[in-house]
Amino acid sequence: MPVTPDAGRPGWSLLSAVDGTPLARFRPRDDDGRPVAAELRPLPGADPVDVAARARHDLAGQRLETPVDAVTDALVAGGLTLRRAATELRHDLVDLPEVLPLPAGWSLTAAGWDDDLAAALTAAYGPGHPDGGWTPEDTRQVRAMVDGTDPLPPLGSASAVLTGDDGRSYGHVLCAGPVPWVEDGGAWILNIAVAPQAQGRGLGRALLTHALHGTRDAGLPTLGLSVADGNPARRLYDRAGFRPSARVLSVLLPPRAEPVG
Repeated sequence: MPVTPDAGRPGWSLLSAVDGTPLARFRPRDDDGRPVAAELRPLPGADPVDVAARARHDLAGQRLETPVDAVTDALVAGGLTLRRAATELRHDLVDLPEVLPLPAGWSLTAAGWDDDLAAALTAAYGPGHPDGGWTPEDTRQVRAMVDGTDPLPPLGSASAVLTGDDGRSYGHVLCAGPVPWVEDGGAWILNIAVAPQAQGRGLGRALLTHALHGTRDAGLPTLGLSVADGNPARRLYDRAGFRPSARVLSVLLPPRAEPVG
């Protein structure tokens, strides 16, 4: 079989050539019902072009994530599209930034969902955002978490909604933890955003600081996030003490064509 469990690393799989020669190692996972071939790396001596061709055949229909540019370059050369280029960042929760008072009239309330928050996130992820626009699927995923219908609940101590003096929601930080895709049992920022009309007041920094302190208060060892190339928020994360931990390039592999006849 071209894809087999990796006997030497539980939870990992091997992508092999037709003759059984191992080409690459990856970690299969399920992302809300979607199969993902995560952290795919060619094994020593394997040609990234061969890895890309084998992945396209044997991992058809999955999202492939790899830190190796040569693999995604080969897939793009074959007509596919680089879906996202991002860097994963981690904070070891040492030397946390100081918690500062919010501007007058602003507060942080428990994680939740309402129409104002939906409008805030839609505006925050406007045209030209590196991650694209806010979608109905994004809304569905957040609502499932806060409504308790998703098996991964919010980390309450690290999540919050940003509320103005008019009682309306202007952004949030949504964290979960421990998350299954982090081997050290740490937490993850799934989403953090502030509506454009509330930006420039230090509120994004306040949300991020809340997430950091809340993660440490929960007894978890690290807090991670993924930031897309070109996202100006990267400066905020760097100043808060986050450090790069991995490069992630994502490509959606098309389903395998059904034979005719």
